[in-house]
Amino acid sequence: MRTFRIAAVASVGLLALAGCGTEQGAALFVGDERISESTVDGYVELAEEANTDPEIEAVNLDLAPNRESAVLCVLFSELGQAMDLPEPDTAAAVDDFDAECTRASGYLDAISADVEPRELTEDELAHMADLGAPFEQLAPEDQAAMEAYAALSDALAGYFEEYDVRVNPRYGVDAFPLLAEGAEGLFEVEIPQR
Repeated sequence: MRTFRIAAVASVGLLALAGCGTEQGAALFVGDERISESTVDGYVELAEEANTDPEIEAVNLDLAPNRESAVLCVLFSELGQAMDLPEPDTAAAVDDFDAECTRASGYLDAISADVEPRELTEDELAHMADLGAPFEQLAPEDQAAMEAYAALSDALAGYFEEYDVRVNPRYGVDAFPLLAEGAEGLFEVEIPQR
């Protein structure tokens, strides 16, 4: 099963209904596409099944990571389709959720490949120093990666605005971190709430 995080740069044919931003039962919107809570909740259940050992009784199972993964997979899959990006190959997917996350990762890869790296801002450089990883002390390839992340965060923020991406606050997904844990606040793309 794929876990959806972009720590190494991103890793529908979805039933979506047209609707407005104030409708009940919507998990997220990408432009005019309204993705229902039942669709996202179905993916959460698939993720739960894939991550749960059937021999162990599920007591106090934390569904937050599954919920976040489901929302992000659907969001980026829908965004890629709205942008008319080439459809990623999902032939190796083990279930619908895996296919959705494969699509999302493929679309993120396509978006990443299309951005031009940019220099970091003073605030970003200061944030890196506060995290204990001053930019100037990084290896050249790591500096290039940080500049690519900076450009990708700008591109995603722009696409979220252009394609009117909004997520239901019920899901608790208000940002998309481009870097793994330990780099909180650096290159986190805010996801608008509805």
